[in-house]
Amino acid sequence: MPAEEVTEGQTRITLPDVSGYSKVERELLNLERRRSAAIAAHDLKWLSTVYASDFRGIAAGGRRVDRETLFAIFGRDNPDSHFLIDELEIRQFGNMATVTGRLRTTTVGGDVVGESRYLHAYTRRGGQWVIVNAAGSVVVSR
Repeated sequence: MPAEEVTEGQTRITLPDVSGYSKVERELLNLERRRSAAIAAHDLKWLSTVYASDFRGIAAGGRRVDRETLFAIFGRDNPDSHFLIDELEIRQFGNMATVTGRLRTTTVGGDVVGESRYLHAYTRRGGQWVIVNAAGSVVVSR
């Protein structure tokens, strides 16, 4: 199946081949897509339903973040920046799952100005998937 691209908010996402994905993996992929759109729309109300109240993470620069700090970061993004997510992979482990991907920050003209890799750790709580932990790392150009 050829790669498909979709745009969610300021993010262009190269979708993985989902032909072998389970129902849960597809659900998580849809959450990731909606998460990107919600970040661009500054929809903290919806984001608070997908980021656990006890969320903890490591930003790509190495800084520890909680949900409140992360939401503040989301609020100050540059509207001139655009993003490309590719190399998406979703893996389920019972009531836990991970989403990994590569995030590239681009200018309006398409020049890549930053690149990182990330991991989102989801768990099932109260019948829904929530992100409890995340980590990012900057990709250094060679």
